[in-house]
Parts: sequence; structure tokens; C-alpha cells
Amino acid sequence: MTLYLTDLDGTLLNYAAKLKPRAIEMLNRMIKNGVLFSYATARRFQTAGKIMQDVSMNIPVINMNGVILTDPVTGKKISTETIHKRSIEAAKEFIIANNETPIVYAHVKGVERVSFLKESHKAVHSFNDTRKDDPFRHACDSYDELFEGEICYITFLNPKSKIASLDAVFNCKNGFSAVTYMDTYAKNLRFYEAWSAGVSKATAALKLKELVGADKIIAFGDNFNDIPMFGVADECYAVQNAVNELKTIATGIIGSNESMGVLVFIERDTVKIWDYTPPPSKPDAVRFASAVADARNTRLHSKINDVGTLNEKLIHASLKHYFSTNPDREAKIGGYYADAAGENGIYEIQTAGWDKLKNKLSVFLEASHVTVVYPYEQRVHNIFTNEITGELIKKSTVRNNKNMTSFFLELYRIKGFLTHPNLSVCIAGLEVEKINKKHKNPLALLSEVYLNSAEDYRRLLPEGLPDKFTRREFIKLSKICTDSILLGILEWMSIVHKVDKIGKEFIYSVSAQ
Repeated sequence: MTLYLTDLDGTLLNYAAKLKPRAIEMLNRMIKNGVLFSYATARRFQTAGKIMQDVSMNIPVINMNGVILTDPVTGKKISTETIHKRSIEAAKEFIIANNETPIVYAHVKGVERVSFLKESHKAVHSFNDTRKDDPFRHACDSYDELFEGEICYITFLNPKSKIASLDAVFNCKNGFSAVTYMDTYAKNLRFYEAWSAGVSKATAALKLKELVGADKIIAFGDNFNDIPMFGVADECYAVQNAVNELKTIATGIIGSNESMGVLVFIERDTVKIWDYTPPPSKPDAVRFASAVADARNTRLHSKINDVGTLNEKLIHASLKHYFSTNPDREAKIGGYYADAAGENGIYEIQTAGWDKLKNKLSVFLEASHVTVVYPYEQRVHNIFTNEITGELIKKSTVRNNKNMTSFFLELYRIKGFLTHPNLSVCIAGLEVEKINKKHKNPLALLSEVYLNSAEDYRRLLPEGLPDKFTRREFIKLSKICTDSILLGILEWMSIVHKVDKIGKEFIYSVSAQ
């Protein structure tokens, strides 16, 4: 089996250091389906576990760049690599001589402790201010107190010493592994981190691989501390926003952290991809006319006598005949009936109530490519007749409908499936004759718009959208949706993301491709 192992900050997490709701849904679905998924981070479990608390993690995770392996279910440490005391003495001597104020991670009398000097540099205080709820924080009065216990990790934030001076002390010869990099979130914050020599995300990854019985590792990362992990992985992928040094050694480049490149990759790598050929965007007018005639003929010979019900369902029946190679035979899959089936798999034709499709989709996507078809009344002829005599009373002008808000409301109901590689959505633009606002006759199929990929959803962005915009600005520019629901879908798909907040209003930006 394959172990999918990802860094967190800048790789799996977005720029707010969070998991999007869509990411949580995807991860839980993958894990439930048996995917071996874990993470390797510089974070302690206390902070990483809090971020990942809504994900049903079920195999060990790697913390503090490989120093600690943790059981995510119990929070207990499986293994901890401590720094040799001789190495600590050398580090302490350097730190005191250069007036450095690092954060020191240790176990003191069996209790975890995150120690820092009360008189620390500004960057340390700012960092600690974001972690005031951490019960393991410990403010020290002296360097002796700072270096108590069994130490496993030392972090410098914006160190006063030059990197070369730090490297001269914190090296393999002196019993250390070390890495330096700029923070993912605060671009003016540099980390310099040191721990026991010979320990890394790589050594922890190999240990985890053996623990879970995996035969292959696929790794994901964005920064310098991911380089060792890439070195032992069978395949390694850098997110689009990764440092160039990581991209040059990667197997390939995937989508950015904001576009959820890691999860989209894993989903496509673990899901069986069924045969599917994107159909031509131009509808087949002759075939649709024949489908309408066949549907009408079939229904005229049926036992249905309710004219209202007959006409309301004619659009559905016509599309069923249009998309299916055998419209008179319903396919039963896993207890559910499919509307139609063709060379491109299953078709489900649904105008409303898409929330009811969720159970069907879960079953159908395991068996075939699925296209959900939305009958969209693109051009409407309103006709009014005497319901007794059938005499024409009034024929209104033709109305061209550009508002697709109802469609996007339905699409949002199945948002959890929109990135599934075996799902397509088709907007079938129809010309419809509507009699007395009740009965509908399909006249023509004007357009077929398919949403197969993130790029297709990106085309739904309004023209003239500024680099940064509000919800109200988005709605004002959108010609196809008068509600914020389209913005919600695009955010779910990581096409746009929040970048700021002014008062109660969020500011958005379009994500890089």
C-alpha cells in the first residue's frame, strides 16, 4: 500500500493555517476508504492536532521535523529523539555568549515543557502571544532553568547571530541536525531549528512506513525541511508555492496549498478513473429533435393520463432519450436506478433537490463516470390558452434567461463531490414552450456546458474582477448569478480565497492556477 505523507504549513494548510471544510470532507472520505494518510510537520502535536482535530486520523503522525512520532487518536508519543547532553552543553555555551533567547522543547520530570526566557527577544514574545492557551508554556528566569530536563528541540526566531555562526555550532559533528527557513505566514520571521543528529522527516517517514506496513511513500512539501523526506520518498511532489530548491528535486509540481493540490492529487491517485470522453460543446440538434419525438411517442403510448404530469416530465424524458443509448431500460446499480446510460457512463437528470443525489452519487461514482444534467430554461416562450377550448389567448414575447442562480443553489448541495475525477456536470440550455405557466414542451437544445475540471469552474469568474474584491463586488459583476452562492462554490473549489477582512466583510482574491 502507498503511504501519502504531507507537510502541513504551506502544503496542506491554506494561508490562514487552516483546513478548508472541503479539505476536511475529502480527507475523511479518503481515510474511510482505506487511504494511508499522515503528515510530517515542524509543529508539536498540540498545535498540529488542534488544526487537524476534525480529521479522522488513524495512523501515527510525525511532529517536530521527525523528532516525535505521535498516536493521533490518544495523543501519546510513540517515540521521541532527545539531544545528547554534551551537545546541549555546547549549545548552551554559544547561546549565553551571544545573548540568544531560543524556545527550548523538553521533558522535565516526565512532563512536557516549552520553555522560553522571560527576557526574550521581540520575535519570541510575538510567537508566544499566539499560543497563550498552550498549557505546556513555561517562562524561565535563567538559562539554567531554560535548559532543564531532556531536551529534544531548540528553535531560534530571528536569531541575532549570523546563520554561518549558528551552523558552526549546530551541525552533525556536534550532534545536531538543523534547518533554517522563512515563516510561511509572517514573511519577516526566520526560523532556525536544531535537534538530534541523524533525525529528520526522512528517518521518521521510514519508521512510519514500517509501522503501517506500507510499501511505497508519496510525499508532499513546500520548504527546506521537506528536502530529507523527499530524499526517501518513492515519489515526491512540490506544491506550486514551494521554494525552488524543493521543486528542482521533486517528481513533479502540483497545485498550490490554496488550491488544495495535495488532496486533489491523492484523490486522483486513489480513485479508479472510468472511461470518459468529454463530449462536443455544440449540441446535436437533429438527435435532440429525435429524442423529443421518441419521448413524446413513448409517453403517448403509456398509461399516464394526467396531462400536467405528462408535460412536466417531458423535458426529463427527452433528455433521457438524448443522452442514453437505451432509454427504455433503466440500469439498477447498488439499489439505485440511473436515469440514463451511454458510452460516457451514467447520466442523472435533475432540475431540483440535488441534495437527494448524495447517496446515489456515492454508489454510482464507484461504478462509472457520472454526469449530472441540469435542464436550464435558456429561452422561454410563454403562451396562454383557454384551458377548456385550447384557444390561444395571448402569446408573449420570447424571454432569454441569463440568471442561473437556481442552478448554482443546486450545485452547492453536492459540493463535496465536485472535485471527484469521475463526476461531470452538464448544463443543458433548452428552448422551452411554456403553456399557462404549467405545461412545458422542449423545442430545442441550445447549448451544453460541461463542468469537468477546476479550469471549467474558473471560467465562471465574472469579467472585470479586480485583484481583491468583496462579496458585493463579485455579485455586482456576475451576469449569471444574483446570489453569493457562486462565490461560495468557487471558494469551495479553491478558485478564490479569503485574503483579508474589513469590519464584517471578507476580502477575496483569485487563487493562482
